Order: sequence, then C-alpha cells, then structure tokens
Amino acid sequence: MQTNQLEMFAPSIGLGGTYERPAINRDIVIIAREAKQTSVDAAIKAKPKTGKKRARVHAYLLGRPATDEEIEIALNMSGNTVRPTRGTLVKDGHVIDSGVRRLTRAGNQAIVWRCV
Repeated sequence: MQTNQLEMFAPSIGLGGTYERPAINRDIVIIAREAKQTSVDAAIKAKPKTGKKRARVHAYLLGRPATDEEIEIALNMSGNTVRPTRGTLVKDGHVIDSGVRRLTRAGNQAIVWRCV
C-alpha cells in the first residue's frame, strides 16, 4: 500500500444532517488503480497545485457554463489539466452537466458544464 493514498470522495454529514461538499480549493488528484508508476509520481507531484487550479476552473464556470475545450482556451490550461480538474469538481458536487451540448473545434459534441 502506498503512503500517499488518495482522498476518498466520501460524503460527509454536517451538524444539520446535510451533505457538506469538500472545499473548492482543496488539493486532490485521482489516480487509476492500474496507473503506471510514472503517472502516480506525476499526480503526487501535481497535487499541491490542484486546489488553485480547481478554484480557477470553478470561478470561470461561475461566470458562464463552458465545455472543457472552452475552459482550456479561456484559462490557457492544457486539456490534460482541465479534464481531471473539472472531474474532481464534478465528483465533489460543485459542477454538473448542464444538459446542453456544443460543438468542439473538431466538430464533436461536448458537454457544457456549469456550477451548482
């Protein structure tokens, strides 16, 4: 078992008995069970910066719903950063699928994400 275990996405119940979402700016990464060691090492190295990236993506989506590609362009982030960052915000319940689709530059349908 690794010493750098991932945080789990377990819901927490607050004093009022309601679900409390994890902090938007928390540092978190998701690593697949079958990930190669190089991917694990890269994720662990990136973890201290993920909270700021989550906050940037969330702040952008507060102003306007957007696809991953639109987020990439607006925030000057690579897709390999945007997708997992947005994914953790989805898992934490901060961002959801708006139900709208828009075309990417390649002509494919893409989910438009929005803040809850």
